[in-house]
Amino acid sequence: MLFRSNLWYHVGPANEDAGRTGFAHLFEHMMFRGTEKYPAEKYTEIMAKLGAATNAFTSGDLTAYHTTFSKEDLPLVLDMEADRFQNLKYTKEVFQTEAGAVLGEYNKNSSNPQQKLGEVVRDTAFDRSTYKHTTMGFLADVQNMPNQYDYSLRFFEQYYKPEYVTIVVAGDVKPKDVRALVDKSWGAWKHGSYHPDIPVEPPQQGAREAHVDWPSQTLPMIQIAFKAPAYSDTTKDNVALDALATMAFSQTSALYRKLVINEQRLDGLRAQVQQIGRAHV
Repeated sequence: MLFRSNLWYHVGPANEDAGRTGFAHLFEHMMFRGTEKYPAEKYTEIMAKLGAATNAFTSGDLTAYHTTFSKEDLPLVLDMEADRFQNLKYTKEVFQTEAGAVLGEYNKNSSNPQQKLGEVVRDTAFDRSTYKHTTMGFLADVQNMPNQYDYSLRFFEQYYKPEYVTIVVAGDVKPKDVRALVDKSWGAWKHGSYHPDIPVEPPQQGAREAHVDWPSQTLPMIQIAFKAPAYSDTTKDNVALDALATMAFSQTSALYRKLVINEQRLDGLRAQVQQIGRAHV
């Protein structure tokens, strides 16, 4: 029987400071760098012996860490997860290595014209909001990351606290047993006191546009973006928009058949209600 643990940290690009963008995604990397109890090599070795699969991703308002493993390994996995999120320890040299890896990831993504187009759309669409940058951050900030070791320690201290995390365990579980294991490994974790001051985006007063010149040959691309309502459990806005995107623009839609298949005016067509940005380790 396979179990899956999901640790949802309520920290993403929306929480980042001006001039220091990309740190939520950077910590997606840093959280695999180990602790005194479970150094990175030991953590990786144990996970391999368990046959477990572990990874992470960053999106607009969150960073999520997920592990898939066997039922009998639940106590050990929860203990290891509790340790690394409370006791992460890394040197300046290790931090600079990971910051360099993030720059490499940025450069790889930016070689894709679709990725670059999405980055420019975000930068054009927002003025004050921290959604202005992608999960990767602005290039100048990513290039400067290796010089931000002290800030990285502060970022971890601010956001990797119990008030920012939701722990989900899925599988053939007994809630009472899982809660006892969580209390054992996580119960002594002290709350923090940091509350971010996230700027509010003023209403947009009219249409905006931007153009991306591409240095090599590529098909022309266009992206049209509308600011949608925030997600809500009490309204149908997002559900309705998802349904509209599928019915009007998916591969089974009449418009797709007309423009892509029959007339071949377009190479592709799609629409989505986007939860702002995502990056993977």
